[in-house]
Amino acid sequence: MGRRRDFDQGVATFRRHQPYERSQDAMARAAIALFGLALAGCAAAKAEPPAELNGLWSAGPAACAAGVGVRFRDDVIEAVYDDEAETLFERPRYHVEHSGEAFRVRIIYDLPRGVGGPNSTRGVLILARQPNDGIAPIAHALLDGRTGSARVRIADDPAVALLTLEPCGAHPWREQLRGRRTA
Repeated sequence: MGRRRDFDQGVATFRRHQPYERSQDAMARAAIALFGLALAGCAAAKAEPPAELNGLWSAGPAACAAGVGVRFRDDVIEAVYDDEAETLFERPRYHVEHSGEAFRVRIIYDLPRGVGGPNSTRGVLILARQPNDGIAPIAHALLDGRTGSARVRIADDPAVALLTLEPCGAHPWREQLRGRRTA
């Protein structure tokens, strides 16, 4: 690299460093590594909710009996009442942080688009298993992708009251799995 002199020749030659001339093997390895990172990022946040969140979740036994509560679905988290459903959070992506007794799931969701174009604001909600075998939010943040700012809410947050829930019907957290098939 740099200047090269051959004392047999009367003229010195100079070859510039050319970083765009990389070996094909190194470029292929780099492309495979980037593709692997992209797949790992996609696999970390799944569109389908974890099995622990299946079924109807409600605020109590009376609401369960009336069929009022929250359902966690692939494309929305919805409030269910009187055979109707209303969207609470759009396009959720679920990432289970802990399972079993210390169950914790991080849900990243899109906020509705505002007037004037695309919205890059996302919500991050962390639900954790409670001692009564229910779930409740332990953190809730709103992240603005354009400015990088974050607004953290947990005190007086409507999501806390809305998502402090217990499962309706048969649920593995309440019942022993003896005699039941897990699939």
